[in-house]
Amino acid sequence: MKKSTKRIIIINLIAMAAVIVATPMIVLNWLDSYTQHGKAIEVPNVCGLSLDEGAKQLSDKTLGYEIVDYKYNKDAGENEILEQRPAGAEKVKSGRKIQLTLNSSKEPTMKLPDVIDNCSLREAEARLRAAGFKLTENITINGEKDWVYSVLMGKDTLKSGVEIPLGSTLTIIIGSGDEVEKVDSVLVDDSWFE
Repeated sequence: MKKSTKRIIIINLIAMAAVIVATPMIVLNWLDSYTQHGKAIEVPNVCGLSLDEGAKQLSDKTLGYEIVDYKYNKDAGENEILEQRPAGAEKVKSGRKIQLTLNSSKEPTMKLPDVIDNCSLREAEARLRAAGFKLTENITINGEKDWVYSVLMGKDTLKSGVEIPLGSTLTIIIGSGDEVEKVDSVLVDDSWFE
């Protein structure tokens, strides 16, 4: 081979080695710059604030937000922030969207299961608890033993299928086993609540 051909091959090999070494270094430096490696912002705790107040605090820290869920808490105001992810004091990159759960203005409701004059006490209790309702001590009246004659919410007599707040406390009116000829409806007796 000629000297000039050897020289060209050596120059090309050196150039290829330089590219192989320089390319990862350039890419890694660019990635550090692009991803803002080592630069983090502390997330403010916005739980308990209104959406407007929380959005302002996040914006002041160059963070965004997205609403991912609504829950109901009777002690919180409408659109109050109940939860956030990531939590306050965690470190994130600038521009990150913080996921927020807000308080719904509407109390969740559920239909009262068809237990009135349709099932025994045991089945009614199971169905009502499974639906998310709380139960007080039962009230007994003359009638077929452990048969459900009515359901009360406070002093209000309910009908099957009516929408009531989820988690409401209900009272089941059942028969004592002392037969009566016919029970058409149950009238609420104020002495039951004393």
